[in-house]
Amino acid sequence: MLHKGTGAVRERIEQAVELCPPQYVSFGCYQMDGDGLALLVTKGKGDEQTSEKIAISGPFEILGRVRDPKGEGWARLLRWSDDDKRVHRHAVSDADLHGDISALCANLANRGLRIATDSKRRTHLVHYLNEAGVKNRITEVTTTGWHDIGTTKVFALPNQTIGSVTCETVIVQGATNAPFESRGILGDWQQGVGLLVAGHSRPMFAVSTAFAGPLLGLLGQEGGGFNLYGQSSRGKTTIAQAAASVWGKGDSPGFVRPWRSTANALEAAAALHTDTILVLDELGAVEAKEAAMSIYSLTSGTGKGRSKRDGSLRQSMAWRTMVLSTGEIRLTDKLIEGRLRSRAGQQVRLVDIPADAGRGFGVFDSGGAIDDPKALADQIKVAAQTSYGTAGPEFVRRLISEGIQADEIKAMIDAFRKNHAPIGADGQVLRVVDRFGLVAAAGELACVLKIVPWKQGEAMEASRRCFVAWCDSRGGMEAGEVQSAIAQVRLFIEQHGDSRFDSVVAQDRPVNNRAGWRKGEGSEREWLIPPEIWKFEVTVGHDPQMVPQVLVDRAMLRPGSDCNLCVERIQGTSRRVYAVTASILSEPDHE
Repeated sequence: MLHKGTGAVRERIEQAVELCPPQYVSFGCYQMDGDGLALLVTKGKGDEQTSEKIAISGPFEILGRVRDPKGEGWARLLRWSDDDKRVHRHAVSDADLHGDISALCANLANRGLRIATDSKRRTHLVHYLNEAGVKNRITEVTTTGWHDIGTTKVFALPNQTIGSVTCETVIVQGATNAPFESRGILGDWQQGVGLLVAGHSRPMFAVSTAFAGPLLGLLGQEGGGFNLYGQSSRGKTTIAQAAASVWGKGDSPGFVRPWRSTANALEAAAALHTDTILVLDELGAVEAKEAAMSIYSLTSGTGKGRSKRDGSLRQSMAWRTMVLSTGEIRLTDKLIEGRLRSRAGQQVRLVDIPADAGRGFGVFDSGGAIDDPKALADQIKVAAQTSYGTAGPEFVRRLISEGIQADEIKAMIDAFRKNHAPIGADGQVLRVVDRFGLVAAAGELACVLKIVPWKQGEAMEASRRCFVAWCDSRGGMEAGEVQSAIAQVRLFIEQHGDSRFDSVVAQDRPVNNRAGWRKGEGSEREWLIPPEIWKFEVTVGHDPQMVPQVLVDRAMLRPGSDCNLCVERIQGTSRRVYAVTASILSEPDHE
């Protein structure tokens, strides 16, 4: 059972703290007040004794002692105002107090804290920080989302912590520019985005995906994603904005990020979207190579390994998030555009869904109340930019207060699989089925917890329709490697079926760069390919032993006695070849 949330109470406490007078700490020979930190130096004795204040730095507070949930990475969280009255917070690690003092002071000065340049006075600043007594405790986490603080499970966001933690504050590292913000109240969002997307499969699915993020941590699952693709001006960006409004402003800049970023930048963004959703717009704008690198890392939740200055391995970033992408093309097409091979693992991690609902209204199932899809899209955009950031946090609060358990969520996912998984589907397909089931469960829970103004069953139906659309566009329930192998052999035959295949009967002019031989006509046509060409050209990148069996099972290759190799009499000589049949061209495309 999860503990009841106290997010609203915590927000009021934090606001009250902001209004309190600065809590300056003085001790020993150090005096801190509104003028700053000073060293008190006493000279002489008795009546001749005098005191002198030697300025060290501008005024700052020590808000608390910071460490991670494992009790490591100790630091002191400082707060001060610069000359423009902007408030700064910065954690000075205990390790930095034992390092280069000039670098430490330069870092603070760069953030607007006035510090003396004399080396002796800067040394006193380090002494002050090291010796000041601090009671408050702060846990610093590297990602948003679920964290175990002692025996309590809390949900950390840059602007609030949801869950009960006694005498403890939780902050998210590096979240200064995180896009989590809110405007209005939950009721405003419900009457805006929540109501406008109701009854439309793609928009409801997108919004449900935004609620699926917090369920990942409860289930202990890695993330995954969906790419809504289709022609421009069909409403893809609109539904991305609707989904983004669950956690922040439904706009860019806002909670919608552009795909056009480096893999490193996307990793940093993913860490700040753990257990929520990462919304990426316009897949077509990113380089194919960057997209290929990003898909695995964004959905697996682990960043690239990097070294420290001393050569030791730095701990990689980790996260767990749902990804919602939009684009005019499929991920598969994006990779082909960059002359990269589309791998099954990438297609399973970021699932391509046709954005067009097939009803004649683009991404919508109807024209809305006024029968005008463009006007409906405009209404959703305005709503996502005026009332936002309240539904996601409140969803988490109610998950906690209602004690929703992982078993309940898992049962909903299993029911979706039982009802909708195709018979005989490959394990890769079942993995995708479960992700659609997760989104369905999230949408239904949001309905039960009264976060969205939808009817029960609508989110489930929206997920079902999107899953069916994915199945139809995919063209089959085999493993992705199988579909890719068939497509690759078919492409080779289509490209070179006449130009690089000689006749089995001797000719005066043999073809250039021969790939094999051909015989028969029409439905009896066969292409005879020697093992070396088969391995290094036709099936390159695939298991050369797996592909023949796949084709034999589908009557696209005439079976042979030796690893499906046949012995053919070609131009007077017996040769071992793979005999590809004409069915390779008549079979429906599985890509």
